[in-house]
Amino acid sequence: MLMLYVGGKPAGTLADAGPLLAEPARDGRTAEFRDEAGVPLGTFTPRLPAEPLVPWDASIDEAEIQRRLAGEFVSFAEFERRLGLK
Repeated sequence: MLMLYVGGKPAGTLADAGPLLAEPARDGRTAEFRDEAGVPLGTFTPRLPAEPLVPWDASIDEAEIQRRLAGEFVSFAEFERRLGLK
């Protein structure tokens, strides 16, 4: 059986590879194919550089997105009130 490793950690079998390769490709990470004994057989390296999650601000990563999502949200009416529009 051929195993797929992403970031050095087991991620599934070759039968699972299609959906599993999407994330490393999007993140620009290399995935490895290994046999059951963990012996490396080959690698998958994304062809193109991965686009940042936020193209207009590459400094925003997944952790920053999660931090912002955990923050306070307000209604549009409250947003207008805070800006002094209403």
